[in-house]
Amino acid sequence: MWRFLLLFFCLHGLRDATGLSDPRLPGNIIRDHIKKYLDFSIDPCQDFYAHVCPAKFNLNFLSDLMNIKTELVHEHKKHDPKCIDSNEIFVGSYLYVNDSILDGFETADCAGRDNILKDVFNSNRVNYEQSKIELNAAVDALVASKLTKKLHRDARKLFEGLKNVMRKEFKRTPWAEHNHAVKKYEEALEKITFWTFSDAEHIINTALTKYEFSFNNCFKKLKTAYNDKVSTAFCKVMATNNATNFLHESTEQLLEMGLKEIINDRLALFNYMDNRIYMSNDFLLLMNTNDTTDLHGTLGFLLLHEIMHTFVFGYEDIENGNELYPYWTKHADCVAEQAAKTCETFKTVFAKDGESQGCNATITFEEDAADLAAYRLAYKLGKPKSTRKTVVENYESITKDEMFFYGAGIILCIPNAMDHTLFSGQPHSNNYQRLNSLMSQMNEFKTAFKCKDTDKMVQNKATECTLYGSKAPITRKNSSN
Repeated sequence: MWRFLLLFFCLHGLRDATGLSDPRLPGNIIRDHIKKYLDFSIDPCQDFYAHVCPAKFNLNFLSDLMNIKTELVHEHKKHDPKCIDSNEIFVGSYLYVNDSILDGFETADCAGRDNILKDVFNSNRVNYEQSKIELNAAVDALVASKLTKKLHRDARKLFEGLKNVMRKEFKRTPWAEHNHAVKKYEEALEKITFWTFSDAEHIINTALTKYEFSFNNCFKKLKTAYNDKVSTAFCKVMATNNATNFLHESTEQLLEMGLKEIINDRLALFNYMDNRIYMSNDFLLLMNTNDTTDLHGTLGFLLLHEIMHTFVFGYEDIENGNELYPYWTKHADCVAEQAAKTCETFKTVFAKDGESQGCNATITFEEDAADLAAYRLAYKLGKPKSTRKTVVENYESITKDEMFFYGAGIILCIPNAMDHTLFSGQPHSNNYQRLNSLMSQMNEFKTAFKCKDTDKMVQNKATECTLYGSKAPITRKNSSN
């Protein structure tokens, strides 16, 4: 009993923290990556992905980010004398019973009491391990949320700033103005909210409170008939049942978005139903930087990408009759044109025959469009200003302007992205093509790195593709079409 209570009060104590980010939280993660891994022998104007994500290191930046968060949580629990390792919690299974199973327990005979214990344990062994994993993950996510509390608040401010910039972009977009779509798009934007695990803390804390209450109530009844060891074991199962049942049956908001993804707290970043952006605690670590260029190049871009899923439309939106689609620009073919050209320039993705080009711009259209629209807007928000250099020679020579582009590059580093592969059928373009498409489209990239017109990254640019903002086309789609 006391082991669980110590854990609970450790978490309870964190609720009263001052909100300052823990000094052990790593800062400037993007710059640290650059110092360790960038290949300065490769000209960024020739192949930016190969420059940022050298194949020899087999990099997976987002996985590393998740591991950093996991280590921070474990270190906090290990060094806090009031905390215990959550592996010591005895976790039962999903028992579809509640405290009422103990009604009449105190008046039952020995055989009746024994039958209750046997039924509970013997019928629910199958789900034991999964339940243990789930409850441990919820506790770890709660600790991580407390450690990143200040970063959560900062991320929310950034999110609102991004929405304000988008609101202004709608008013500057010719096709939106001419088609009387500005108000509709603004209304849709207003509905989008920002969620992190911090918004679910009260639910997890309630589940832990139910555990404590259920355990104490159970233990008082059983200790009159059994020794403390038997009573404790049984009551832990009972308490876990009530806690996990609460999570699975009483939290509609979490269930709607995906309870498993939220509790696991591992690289979760998504747009739910076009009106809620969710971000897990590991992504919040990117907020801990004093460099606004890498902030907007990474987290700003990622958040805008998710927001843009509400305002760019793939074939599924068209088939499902998305209410905003009829007001969208006709000038969106440039997204597919750029994706196709990049697949030709940086050939790694092939069709089933292993020879012909395998990219499918129809399947990846919405993700590609969200990338392009979000990245242009993220750059406009950050607006880094600095002197230009002919070439990036080493870490010390990197300018603030260049740093913005490194942000998106690093978060897209994954193992084997430059290997030849068959088209996966996934909605995202291969990361190799995805990053180089973005950079080729950005005239600001060419300026920052002072690329020549003959350089591969510049040659890779297809039609100028601007979906939103003052440079977007005037073409419009009539709502009656």
